[in-house]
Amino acid sequence: MFVIGATKKLQNEINKPIENIEEYNEVPDIHQWHGNIVTLNRRKCLILMNNATGLNLTLLGLRKEQFEHLDSVIKGSLRQLFQLLDVEKGIADEMLAAADDIAYTKTNNRKILGMMNEIKFFTEDTVMGQAYEDIDAAEINNFNNKTLVFSGLDKQNPYDQFIAYFEKQ
Repeated sequence: MFVIGATKKLQNEINKPIENIEEYNEVPDIHQWHGNIVTLNRRKCLILMNNATGLNLTLLGLRKEQFEHLDSVIKGSLRQLFQLLDVEKGIADEMLAAADDIAYTKTNNRKILGMMNEIKFFTEDTVMGQAYEDIDAAEINNFNNKTLVFSGLDKQNPYDQFIAYFEKQ
């Protein structure tokens, strides 16, 4: 099971119940995420960030229909992200199996929200002046996970933190 802490903006876009976070204390950190909606080039974009590792996914230009089926959009996009980052198949399969069931709660981690804001600023800078059709989402997601270094992650990038998490298991 995934638990996604949805910001107020995301809560307004989805037609899902917002659960009490206390009901999901037993869910491991690796299966907990935060999600936010930002506007880039006048289009709605979803930023999703893993609570345990900072691994993140930026989905550009989401439409109303995609918000109606957000769970499957997230799962499919995570599959693509894991392929892009060359995540080991066993790890990717474990994470995707957990994504079969997604619950939405309020946000509860200011550190993650701060790192999501950094992702927003870097992504805004990257797409500035580009036509929407010219934006390379794969390049953005690769950069945000393998190049950006966060002080909240002991000065590591999210990809290295993600791999280290599973090596400790």
